[in-house]
Amino acid sequence: MKQTILIFAMLCCAPYLMAQTNTFEEKAAIIASRIDSITTSEKSTLKKELKKIDKKVEKNEMTSEAAEIEKRKLASYHAKRINDAVFIEEQKLQALIKNKVSGKLDINDEENERNRSLITVFEDENFYKDSISGLEVEKRFTTQFVFALGMNTILNGGDYYGKGFKVNPLGYGELGFTFKYRLKEQTNLWNLKFGISMMTDDIRPKEDNDILVTNGDQTTLEDIGFDLKKSRLNNLSFAIPVHLELDFSKPQYHKKTEQTYLRSQRGFRLGLGGFFSVRTHTSQFIKYKADGKDIKRTEIHDFNMNRFNFGPSFYVGYRDVSLYAKYDVNPVFENNPEDINTLSIGLRLDLN
Repeated sequence: MKQTILIFAMLCCAPYLMAQTNTFEEKAAIIASRIDSITTSEKSTLKKELKKIDKKVEKNEMTSEAAEIEKRKLASYHAKRINDAVFIEEQKLQALIKNKVSGKLDINDEENERNRSLITVFEDENFYKDSISGLEVEKRFTTQFVFALGMNTILNGGDYYGKGFKVNPLGYGELGFTFKYRLKEQTNLWNLKFGISMMTDDIRPKEDNDILVTNGDQTTLEDIGFDLKKSRLNNLSFAIPVHLELDFSKPQYHKKTEQTYLRSQRGFRLGLGGFFSVRTHTSQFIKYKADGKDIKRTEIHDFNMNRFNFGPSFYVGYRDVSLYAKYDVNPVFENNPEDINTLSIGLRLDLN
């Protein structure tokens, strides 16, 4: 299982190399696309603002004469923004043509510098640069890298399990990706968050010499008959978590351009939801001393555990860090006369 976790972590954190040279045609197409995007964006913004003015007139909050004056001002303002931004792109196009003719086409500009890590690629995926102001604007649909670590504890255990199980302070871990969709375009508050995660947990008996033993379709704790240094049950699962996230980050203000813009994970966050998981690996590890040597044994077995699980989960935090908790509704073991369930509580990181 350790090898599986290591491979998964390497895949998540490995550098992502995308170094390539854009051709003249590709660079020209990018500039043309920017010009089109500038015009479309400004016209769309102007249209929304004009509708707001019309609504004010309908509600008698503004006279028709004042509305016409305000509309002309807005049209002039956005036309200037379009002209200024298009002029900049046209200058880039002229420089591109000049470099092409002279044979000095720059292949090291911003578009084709892609020798970056995976997290940097996420930053490229999650943000775009406003063509006029140069601000890094966050997209409505974004991706995060998730890491969680914390305690794992057993609830509802009875006499069937003897002295039961320990509270393991580092018995739960999670590694994965989430995708976040801002439900309302003009506010950070409401977000739908879903993804895929690899979850690990281990269960440790309170009695040092106890191990888990299967008796038919039931599983019990039994004394192994000699001293153990370690005894634990390891589980690996893959899960689909889904949360409704409330992000209380306030809009940011850019003094130079006098613009406000949205940026998530700059304040308190709250997530309510749940998960569905499939257990893919279970093994029992024991360590003891024999003839002066440390002996380690691993037994791979399902131990009559429930393969599928689901339950509620919750997190609350500030910026990228939050306190996280999840509860497994399905019992740990399928057929035991007394059900036990797991509760995991820890710290969680959501990194753009």
